[in-house]
Amino acid sequence: MPRYDFDSYLLYEIKKRNVYSAKIKVILNEKVNGAVLRSAAEKAFRRFPYYSKTVALDKDGGYILEPCDKPLCVIEGDRSVLLGSEETNGLLFAINYEDSSVFFNISHNFCGGCGTMRWIKATLWQYLTDLGYEIDKTGIMTTDTPITDDEQAIPDPDFLPVGEPVGKLDFAMDSFVPMNDYIESMRDPEPLKGYYPIDIPRKELMKYARDNDGSPNSILSALLFKMCVKALPEQSKFTAGIANNYRADAGCPETYRDILRQMYVQYNTGMKDWSIDKLSTVTRSRMYIQMQPEYSWDQYRKMLEFRDQIDARPSIEEKVDFAGENSPTIHGVPSAFHISYVGKVDWGGLGPFIKGIYSLTQAHLMIEVNATDENFCISFHTIRKDGKYIREFLQVLDEEGFAYTAGELTDRKLPDTVLPPF
Repeated sequence: MPRYDFDSYLLYEIKKRNVYSAKIKVILNEKVNGAVLRSAAEKAFRRFPYYSKTVALDKDGGYILEPCDKPLCVIEGDRSVLLGSEETNGLLFAINYEDSSVFFNISHNFCGGCGTMRWIKATLWQYLTDLGYEIDKTGIMTTDTPITDDEQAIPDPDFLPVGEPVGKLDFAMDSFVPMNDYIESMRDPEPLKGYYPIDIPRKELMKYARDNDGSPNSILSALLFKMCVKALPEQSKFTAGIANNYRADAGCPETYRDILRQMYVQYNTGMKDWSIDKLSTVTRSRMYIQMQPEYSWDQYRKMLEFRDQIDARPSIEEKVDFAGENSPTIHGVPSAFHISYVGKVDWGGLGPFIKGIYSLTQAHLMIEVNATDENFCISFHTIRKDGKYIREFLQVLDEEGFAYTAGELTDRKLPDTVLPPF
């Protein structure tokens, strides 16, 4: 078993690439009261002591997480913040606010979108309650909600079965990857890492999914394939990467950690005239094969082996180099586009106060999907400024008869993470 804190291992990869800092934007129905938010956020954060950690180096050159009793920082203005720095009291969590928006900044080594929702709901409940609203707290972890062992659980490989999946998904690992877009962005003196916010009525998308033998993931994957065919007619194969949270398979369905892996679905131009119904059916069948628990058990054991190898390196420099060069999350199957869906979130009494919620991360040709009571809130990530891809995606939505609202290209202003030097 790895020798350090379960939540510390992604930190080695951050030294090479800032791909694990994320921000979730919540738009409320009224302008944010900064003083009330600051007080409420500090109270709510105390409910999650496993997030109140700072990073240090031990005598053996490994990253360790140490308890921190300093308050969570709430910063006015939508801008990039430095997680782990004095600006955030050394914490890897922070909040910004501007107008009616609250931005929840996280380092992904603790949790992702699914786990973060617990903290977000707790903070918003405390904020609105402190403003004088009476809000049902069913399903919300407030300051008096007991912390359970299940909430903090870590999968134990000794209790995971060993088995062969029934059927395997085999396809050539070649696909169009938009490398030229990255090169153009790096050459741009003022590059933009942006996203388009897109809202689709929740009931409409769910009905469309049911009518077309689909789920939100399979429908969106099919729609993005249709987008790629329009935007890149010269390409022949497109592989979708679809995030899968396998906490339940690993025996920890309630843990705050988002234990993630990628599923892959490959399309080719021979499928370009297929209906969304047919594409969704094929997509789901390929997802089902990869969602077998046997794949999750194998993935988890491989992750632990990777972490053991990090531990075996004698210095922080060697640990960082090994992690960056061998990361299974970074060096996966080359994909044309990615989808990450938090899943159903029960907002309860918070629902009427939330206008929109968007997950922002380091990505290109990726859609992050959240949902309010009314809408699916999509962050369409891109590094292009010319509107390529978004035009084609919206055209596909038009062709399929979706009602939607699309906003302007917006800078994500993602947080950076500062770690002890070496």
